[in-house]
Amino acid sequence: QSAHLYGQEAPETFTILENGVSYSVFLNDGLMTGIFLDQHEVRASLINGLAMGKTVLNTFSYTAAFSLAAAMGGAFETTSVDLAKRSRELSQAHFLANGLSMDQHKLIVMDVFDYYKYAKRKGLTYDLIIIDPPSFARNKKQTFSVAKDYHKLVSQALEIINPGGHIIASTNASNLSVGQFKKQLEKGFAGYKHHYLNLKQLPADFAVNQADQSSNYLKVYTIKVE
Repeated sequence: QSAHLYGQEAPETFTILENGVSYSVFLNDGLMTGIFLDQHEVRASLINGLAMGKTVLNTFSYTAAFSLAAAMGGAFETTSVDLAKRSRELSQAHFLANGLSMDQHKLIVMDVFDYYKYAKRKGLTYDLIIIDPPSFARNKKQTFSVAKDYHKLVSQALEIINPGGHIIASTNASNLSVGQFKKQLEKGFAGYKHHYLNLKQLPADFAVNQADQSSNYLKVYTIKVE
């Protein structure tokens, strides 16, 4: 929980600017502030051309910051999927902060694995799929661990991606090395031709302890599917 100690108390919500895009954030609600700043380089890549003209699926979308960046970068359509009901209103706040209509931007409250099945059943496909799950999650039906289960997210994403599409595969699990993460990805890609375009880790404005590689916890691959 957040608690005000001294000085000026943060307002309930206010707007920040990152890469020329406005995001609505809130500092009085624990660690979930509405945006994770360590991903600003990934959002910049979406704004600067990666999302242009594409249909985008953002899984584990939280407040849909990636979707907003994609929309501001010219995405044709975005779909944001998260199991938390509250994610809808928080996501909408980001879009409204930039004067964007929600007509081409869907916010769906659903388990990601269930949405994969739904999309497959309905024949929905995407040019760009963003996968950024929590390190560990549990719902009524199953538990999910990045170290053991990430490959399932990749293999099922491949069933609904368009030829030549891109996957942004991200994790902030500090107990997983870059090599271990790549093994999970390769397990998911089994049999699919793909190539890695780049790996982003923590940006320069985040401190890393060189003696402890787990402190460089962020690992984000952009991958093209053939």
